[in-house]
Amino acid sequence: MAQLIDITSVEVGPRNLEATVRVMPGAPLMTSEDIEATALVYNVMPHIAEHACTGDAGSQFKDAMGNTELAHLLEHVAVELMARAGSDGQIVCGRTRGVADDPRSFVIQLACPDDVLAIAALSSAAWVIDWAFTGGDGPVPDIDAIAGGIARLAAEAPVVDDEPAPGEDVPEEPAADKPQEPADAEPQSEPVAEEPADEALVDKSQGAEEPVEEASADEQSAGDIESETSASEEDSNG
Repeated sequence: MAQLIDITSVEVGPRNLEATVRVMPGAPLMTSEDIEATALVYNVMPHIAEHACTGDAGSQFKDAMGNTELAHLLEHVAVELMARAGSDGQIVCGRTRGVADDPRSFVIQLACPDDVLAIAALSSAAWVIDWAFTGGDGPVPDIDAIAGGIARLAAEAPVVDDEPAPGEDVPEEPAADKPQEPADAEPQSEPVAEEPADEALVDKSQGAEEPVEEASADEQSAGDIESETSASEEDSNG
């Protein structure tokens, strides 16, 4: 099977995974260039059509699926696999944007608290795209089995513990120099902060950060496209 999607780099942040992918020369950049291959992807995971995907084409991915970037389709396949593999009940989100100096390169951002889950889903999604867009030869991907394997991989991944091991010496931070007070200095009273007025109180919960994905693959210009994807585990399982 030819490799059509090359994952060139991956950066893992505290809340998101950001991967740069490149569509190999000769491979279609748009799903409309091979609608039969796009249909193969839909046939093995029809739930991607119901993903939320804001943009000019509509509010769901089915409105854009037949004429969107291959990297955008890759993002939705990865989101579907993460949702099926389980993400602690959270809504799985994604975003795709183009790279200005390379029309075949895209940045895919996946919002997921488990980086192993996200990396495995993106890699498996690339394999599904390769299968569909190289003729669909060989065994048809078993999406439930793939999602189960991703879930097991994430569950068995070692937990990184930043706490020191028992008996391990922890270097002490040097104490900050404290200015000396004159011997005859009178003690200074501590300033007392005034209580804020009731009307000045602000419910900070109303200022929660917006979800990561806010743009759409349908709002596109040459070398600069973005998309939003979201799927929940409940939606993916019907």
